[in-house]
Amino acid sequence: MLVGGLGVGFSAREALDNPRVSRVDVVELEPQVIAWHEDELGEAAEYVHRDPRCRIHNADIVAWIAEASAADQPGRFDVICLDTDNGPDWTVVENNNRLYEAAGLEQLTRLLTPGGVLSFWSANAVDSFEALLRGRFATVEAVEVVVARGVPDMVYLASDPL
Repeated sequence: MLVGGLGVGFSAREALDNPRVSRVDVVELEPQVIAWHEDELGEAAEYVHRDPRCRIHNADIVAWIAEASAADQPGRFDVICLDTDNGPDWTVVENNNRLYEAAGLEQLTRLLTPGGVLSFWSANAVDSFEALLRGRFATVEAVEVVVARGVPDMVYLASDPL
């Protein structure tokens, strides 16, 4: 499994708690976020970085995906979970918009095993992104996640590239 963004570590922890998951690669841009996991933040997700099945990469996710997908025989993942920025139309890091464009989806697809799933978290529904996914994948699901305040979060799941 590939996770874009370490954050508090909840996505990595959920993956590691699943007995079917043998390895989790996490790509995190901010070295300070990684360092916090040695201290107070680590306890929240049970020190995911100490699990031998978890590898933390201090890198820009866009560059990491571009490099990995350009390899002659790229490593492949059954699940790619992007919890990066706030979603397709609200990126904090300007370059991250590439993850949500056709070229970025092509790179991600190259890293996906047959039958694998791409997952994108978004702070809100983005109809244009959902339409882009539907044009590139046979199976797309938009899952609404109710939050305490404001509009629901969305998780987009895509599989079976066309």
